[in-house]
Amino acid sequence: MGVYSNVLGLCLCTKPPGPGPIDGALCWYDPAAGAFLPTRLEMADDLRRLADANRQAEAKVAELEAQIAKMRGG
Repeated sequence: MGVYSNVLGLCLCTKPPGPGPIDGALCWYDPAAGAFLPTRLEMADDLRRLADANRQAEAKVAELEAQIAKMRGG
């Protein structure tokens, strides 16, 4: 257990062991949602993954547009 904030409605506590890289770190826990809020490191990892996926999607769109242009004779 940790320290509960009535103002925030969150609990500041240590993150239990799990699949994440932040085990034992102080984290905010939302008892209403039953989940920990993501840490800065977790959000940064998510942003990197999203940026990579976006680059891959843009490359695929460019590839498909080139194929369409070629099929149209352009």
